Amino acid sequence: MSELNKPMEKPEDKPEFLAALKLVSGEEILSVVSHVHDENGDYLIVENPIQIEEVILPNKAQGAKVSPWMKFSKEEEFIIPKDKIITIVEVDTEVQIFYAMSLRRLNGDTVTEAGRLSTVEEARVHLDKLFGI
Repeated sequence: MSELNKPMEKPEDKPEFLAALKLVSGEEILSVVSHVHDENGDYLIVENPIQIEEVILPNKAQGAKVSPWMKFSKEEEFIIPKDKIITIVEVDTEVQIFYAMSLRRLNGDTVTEAGRLSTVEEARVHLDKLFGI
């Protein structure tokens, strides 16, 4: 079957993937998601969600501010009804790297390219180079 005639794969067809979600509340989050359907409806399970906010830096460049989505919870998984989601997209490799580094930073660990622990300043320099933030 040619690529053009192949049925389009929807995100909910995949068992688990890293996605960017826009919620009806206006929040934008990155999270590993999986789809659940039961007699009560359709839901997404989000694992280790982080909230992303656009910020304008002093040099007028755009950047991203990340924070835990649920700031006062130690839980790692949350259930979101699908009717609370405006859109969901699978992210590319650069965003996957950004997500992994953001999770480490939010958990108090900072890791460099070589995988060793680094200072916060070293990690910041690395992120600045990687994402132009």
